[in-house]
Amino acid sequence: MYPSRAGWQTGVFLIVSIMFLRGTTAEEIPAVPAQSGAVDALSFPGVKGDGNHDDTEGIQAALNTRAGTVHLPSPPARYLISKALVVYSGQTILMDRNAVIRLADKADSLMLTNDSRSGVDRGIRVQGGIWDGNNANQTPHDFSPQVAYDPARFLGVLIRFNNVKNLRIADLTLKDPESFAVQLGNVEQFTVENVDFDYNLLRPNMDGIHLNGNCRHGRIAHLKGTTNDDMVALNADDGSIAEMARGPITDIQVDGLFSDNGYTAVRLLSAGSPISRVRLSNIVGTYRYNVVSFTHHDVHPGAPSVFESILIDGVFCSKPGKPLANPLPSDAWGCANAPLIWVAPGVVVKSLTIQNLERVERRPGAPDTIVTDAKATVENLHISDAHLVNATESAVSLVRNSGTTGVLNMTDASGVAESGAPRGCLLHNLGTIGERNLSNVSATNMAVYSEGP
Repeated sequence: MYPSRAGWQTGVFLIVSIMFLRGTTAEEIPAVPAQSGAVDALSFPGVKGDGNHDDTEGIQAALNTRAGTVHLPSPPARYLISKALVVYSGQTILMDRNAVIRLADKADSLMLTNDSRSGVDRGIRVQGGIWDGNNANQTPHDFSPQVAYDPARFLGVLIRFNNVKNLRIADLTLKDPESFAVQLGNVEQFTVENVDFDYNLLRPNMDGIHLNGNCRHGRIAHLKGTTNDDMVALNADDGSIAEMARGPITDIQVDGLFSDNGYTAVRLLSAGSPISRVRLSNIVGTYRYNVVSFTHHDVHPGAPSVFESILIDGVFCSKPGKPLANPLPSDAWGCANAPLIWVAPGVVVKSLTIQNLERVERRPGAPDTIVTDAKATVENLHISDAHLVNATESAVSLVRNSGTTGVLNMTDASGVAESGAPRGCLLHNLGTIGERNLSNVSATNMAVYSEGP
């Protein structure tokens, strides 16, 4: 059957949105003219890089020159800082790739932030280095108090930027934060790429790149490592204590995530502020919870949770085969119950396209692949070139609808349940589907379509 007019319109809108995204990457936006000159921080008084002396004041003095580039070459041992470094508009922090900068014991501080006193900073670059949050020797963070966000409160974040236009963070390793490695809010025309996460997994809430509200025209690409919370979080709204900014997130590309025994690859969270025109591509590895989740977490009870024009293109994932050495208490639950792609109860997704998905599942008792949960709505769902191989003895479906789906188009999809009794299906409907169009689909040792428990 041909797709409905609504489905066709959604497809066109997604194509236009993607073209727009491809035309607005930060690399193509004219940079703010850099400050002139370059300085070597290791040459400044008070900077020794021996791993024992506090280098904070000397490095900050280098930044305070407003030089266009502040270079931190490989030190004799490592740089040590006891409070946040402040970078200014038009400035680049350039570290040798293997140079280490470490947060001092009991510093309980950010490592890097922007000035922002003038309103919006522009043209900031952070490149290179190993940024070590030394979480084992900081005060454990606490996200539980229901209090307003306070930039002075220690939440365990390594790098935080607020109110920046034209930002680039690249070619660095982020090591052992107490919570988030990078937190961004009110940021536009930004790039975060070529980042390695080297985490000891001692703490919960160890996100990778965490976006808060009013972020737009951004690209996040080529992230590697295992985090102990979302590798990428797009949180238009957030819990009160961490809600640095609240507002729409739009025109974002996330491309190339690689994790073995990761937590969730990408979380999208809306609770009052919409998220739209987002492309997630080339996600690879094994994840304890979700690959992509659409959530609200009831951070603002009763507020609408709305997502529009979301494209997921290229998922090559499954559940991990073995637990972490130091698992979180809920990890076993996540492996058994958290679908790869999840639309949570109370969420409305206006248009969602999923294509180029490959799942070979070997973990016993693994959950279904794409799930619209009860009391969730997906108005237009388009799935193509999606393939499931179930090598477990339990039933695993490619798609399970327990909520409401307006139009569902599925093309070029297949499912195989290896050996044993027939089990699982391509499309398991426990809710309501307004219009269902399946073409060029095949199932081996599983059903194509089923209803009811």
